[in-house]
Amino acid sequence: MSLLYKNQESKKLQDFRLRHLFSRCISSVNLKQVLLPMLLLLLTKQVSWAQEVRTLALAEAKELAMKQNRLLGITREKINENEQKVTEARSRQFPLLYATGGYVYNGVTQDVVLPQGALAYNPTNGIVVPQADFPLLLSRHNLVSGNVLALQPISQLGKIRTGVKVAKSDVEIAKTQVSKAEQDVRQGVEKLYFGILIAQKQQEEAQLNLKLTDARLYDVESALLAGKTDITNKVGLQADRANQEQKLLQIQNQLEDYTFDLNEALGLPAITRLQLANLPTEATNLQPLENYTQQARTQNIDVRLASQNIQKAEYGVAAARRDYIPNISAVGGYTHQSVLTILPQDNYFVGLQGNWNIIDFGRRRSVLNLRRSLQQQAEENLQYTREQAVGRVEKAYRKVNQAQALVTVAQKAVQYRNDELKLKKDRRVAGLNLPRDVMETQAALAKAEADLFSAQLNYRLALSELEAAAGVLE
Repeated sequence: MSLLYKNQESKKLQDFRLRHLFSRCISSVNLKQVLLPMLLLLLTKQVSWAQEVRTLALAEAKELAMKQNRLLGITREKINENEQKVTEARSRQFPLLYATGGYVYNGVTQDVVLPQGALAYNPTNGIVVPQADFPLLLSRHNLVSGNVLALQPISQLGKIRTGVKVAKSDVEIAKTQVSKAEQDVRQGVEKLYFGILIAQKQQEEAQLNLKLTDARLYDVESALLAGKTDITNKVGLQADRANQEQKLLQIQNQLEDYTFDLNEALGLPAITRLQLANLPTEATNLQPLENYTQQARTQNIDVRLASQNIQKAEYGVAAARRDYIPNISAVGGYTHQSVLTILPQDNYFVGLQGNWNIIDFGRRRSVLNLRRSLQQQAEENLQYTREQAVGRVEKAYRKVNQAQALVTVAQKAVQYRNDELKLKKDRRVAGLNLPRDVMETQAALAKAEADLFSAQLNYRLALSELEAAAGVLE
């Protein structure tokens, strides 16, 4: 029992000493010296969190761009702008209601009176006209007037409805322009996405070439110490290494630029680090060229825009022809006044109002000819746009076939390099070659794989251009 008691007492003594030592350390340390490192640690953590890597697949990147791209948001808002123009044009079919009023305080009042006998006086028979003073205008201090006027277009309704059709065609054009902008953004995202993946492969190849040059430089330095080579070989390899470092730096700069542009297209912060998923590399079965060209003549976005501009131009010609029709409107209203006492204080009226521009010295004819010229231009532009769309399809179709041929050749090169690497590894195991020989083949294989990857992505990009030219919407 005494031994147990002593152990407990010694443990309490140790705890007391530790607490005392800790309190002395805290009291001797400046508060800033404690808080500042903690604050820096928190800031460092926030920066690291802000620079977390975001993994993206191509489909996710496209979807993100459709939601967050700023330019797309501006283009989509133009649809709402043109829809409001339709509402404004349609409102012109309905009556216009005007109301005006006024109040005046008249400081000096002076009545206008027709005196007795001012018109006729016959002293013989005593006839007096008027027989008494007749008030023509009673002047008042408070003068009030107001009226309400309603105006309903009649003959202008046809022109107004044509204007509504023009506004609706602008809405359809705006929607087509949104589709074109979305297509451009998707293609831009694809190009940047593919560019980043290709640059990453090129970066791997450049890093492997740099390691190979370091190995060669080590061998040359060893041979130089043994007196079996010349300093010229070392200088040449150092120059090669500098060139490879420059190439690697250029690839890294290009990779940073592509990443910045992709973040901007996706609406992400510029400092976002991206990790892009690899793409499936299988080939797509192409339809016959005639199918794509036939679809491009009607579904290509530029062709659709040209067709919509023709329709808008036709509405413009119809509106110009209606300028020759007289303007006739129904009019009605109500008036209240206390200014002229000889007039009714309250009154209403209904009727028709018309105007017709008889001579305008050729203005309406010039406007009509102008609209016809715009219509002719729109029709010619449609033919030109169709030819351009068909040409783009044929060019893109040819690029797809060329890219497929390059993929086939690149696949053969990769296969041959793999076979070569296997043979050299076997020879290395047998002691028939050096590690540098294996590294040379590995570098050649990395280049062949990078070329194959570039060819496969170029094939996908060419296929995307073909679908865009043919009007195949996602």
